Amino acid sequence: MADANKITAEELKAVQDLVTASRQAEANFFKMSITLKETQRAHEEAFNQMNQMAGELQGQMNDLKEVYGDIVVNLETGEYEDAPAQEAPAMEVVED
Repeated sequence: MADANKITAEELKAVQDLVTASRQAEANFFKMSITLKETQRAHEEAFNQMNQMAGELQGQMNDLKEVYGDIVVNLETGEYEDAPAQEAPAMEVVED
């Protein structure tokens, strides 16, 4: 009986190692794809929460403004003082 056509043991080992590495790389890619999607979802949720909190804070500040006027509140003590008057920005003449 004739020997079957075969590649060398070293060549077989090299191919086997590359197939294993290729499968591992694919698994890593899919794992990272899932992690990326989860991170994107968490990022969007955090962004929405940030916007919601900013809106709620602005609403609370507007409520306080109706009662106390323009004030600056010390967040540690609750004491407040009138907000400093804001000056209009200086106008400049720009020549081209």
